Amino acid sequence: MKKVFLLIVLVAMMPVINFAQNVQIMPYAGYLLGGSVRFVEGKLNVNDNAVFGASIIVPDVKYSTDLEFGYFRSGSTANFYAYPGYNLNDEKADVASNYLQLGAISKMPVSEKVFPFISYSLGATWFSSPEFAAVWRFSATLGGGAEFFITDRIGIMVRARLLVPMQFAGIAGWCGIGTGGSGCGVSANGYSVITQGDFTGGLIFKLGK
Repeated sequence: MKKVFLLIVLVAMMPVINFAQNVQIMPYAGYLLGGSVRFVEGKLNVNDNAVFGASIIVPDVKYSTDLEFGYFRSGSTANFYAYPGYNLNDEKADVASNYLQLGAISKMPVSEKVFPFISYSLGATWFSSPEFAAVWRFSATLGGGAEFFITDRIGIMVRARLLVPMQFAGIAGWCGIGTGGSGCGVSANGYSVITQGDFTGGLIFKLGK
């Protein structure tokens, strides 16, 4: 499943590479805040961990705004803590948070080398676990940071983002609560929003003229 997902990401990026004259590539790494979800029967915590990703950036598509297409992933563990009175056990399982996003970087230049910015994007989030099927959700991000260019072709980006998967449901399937499914004790109507965040830094490489 992971190989298929990565192939979809690569195919989706190809049109951007083919049609843009001044493409930038940015690999990056950092730290992801896993977040938590409260259910009637207990609380699920996704542990903080490292995050790795890469973006294709098309600069100056309109009024100092760049187009960004990216994928990033964090592998971690999830812990379910049962509340007293529900006859459930605390559980733990491996889980990965995958984000595929398309968005914009709105810059506010202060010099020819330094560009503070606000970024925002929409896309999909894929929560996966070795034991259970993947869960896909629509998601959005909002962030801020700055770009610092060392040369005309190489720069550094630092950024902090708020990551919000929408309608985060069916958590029992991948977090390993009981045997999975509604029989684990998590409410069938337990729709929630989990809020995550990340702090990252990356290198920007200009490939065009």
